[in-house]
Amino acid sequence: MKSKVFKRLSVVLVMVIALVTVSACTAKEPGSSDSKKEETAKKDKKSGKTKVGFIVQDLTINYFLSVVKGVEDFQDKYDMEVQVIDGHSDAPTQVDAVENLITQEVDCIVICPVDTVAPEAAVKEAQAAGIPVITWSEKIEGADAWIAVNNYDYGFENGKIAGQWILDNLDKQEDAKVMYVYVKENEQLIERGEGMMDGLASLAPDAETVAVQSGNTTESGMEAVETTLAKHPDLNVIVCSNDSVALGAYEAMVSAGKSDAKVCITGQDADEKNLEYIAQDTILKGTVDIGAYDQGELLCQSVEKVLKEGKVADPIYVSFTPVTMDNVKDVMGR
Repeated sequence: MKSKVFKRLSVVLVMVIALVTVSACTAKEPGSSDSKKEETAKKDKKSGKTKVGFIVQDLTINYFLSVVKGVEDFQDKYDMEVQVIDGHSDAPTQVDAVENLITQEVDCIVICPVDTVAPEAAVKEAQAAGIPVITWSEKIEGADAWIAVNNYDYGFENGKIAGQWILDNLDKQEDAKVMYVYVKENEQLIERGEGMMDGLASLAPDAETVAVQSGNTTESGMEAVETTLAKHPDLNVIVCSNDSVALGAYEAMVSAGKSDAKVCITGQDADEKNLEYIAQDTILKGTVDIGAYDQGELLCQSVEKVLKEGKVADPIYVSFTPVTMDNVKDVMGR
């Protein structure tokens, strides 16, 4: 009887030892093959590039092309993979872009909104999905950071260039027949337009304003000036909210035979073509340099900051410099 019991105990003991051995063999000990696979997977995920959706207002505007070039040139430095999306100056298109980027599970979204209210719900949806949103130029309430342009001051510097030209080149301030072109449907650009007017008036308060029209592209700038010339053929000062509009104004005035007249066109953004015209002493007399290309790196830095530190409460302001014949070659040489 004892012999049978001993044999049964021996069998049970052997089975327990076997189970323990199997369990030990299948455990994921540090340094084991499975453990190494998990560590490698985590490392690969960690070392992957930060995916950023970059939504601009309109890629027909030279300023945005310059900023995009900066972003694309600096993305590798900040270990980012940037997807640029053209908003085509259309708020619903930008909202759709935000929603598509949420579906793609990007790490961060940067948007320069056409309309500051339309994307609010989509921005909250992105944040709920763990995707921070940085708003650029125009402010979207609730965004994680705001890359800001003081649009009034920016426009004021532009207006001052035109005002100084009037003082230096016309016999009387009243001889100035002034036109302003900016987007009158955009809150931030309305502020820029007000700055343009106040800047000119700070030096030439007696200049006559003959037209205020809306425009944001080269084509719209050309059409606005052509329309105004039909009513005011003595138009001689055109203050534009960006350099794309200023190029359109330039083309319209040249087509009207006013390339050699006492005419002043000013813009903003310091686009390459505009700088060339200023350097050649054409009727395009000035612009304001906002460092568009360098803003590309600023945007990359801001993405990195938000992803590491979280929401940035204070605006991150962009600096700018007035450009005329006096300093245009310095700006071009940068």
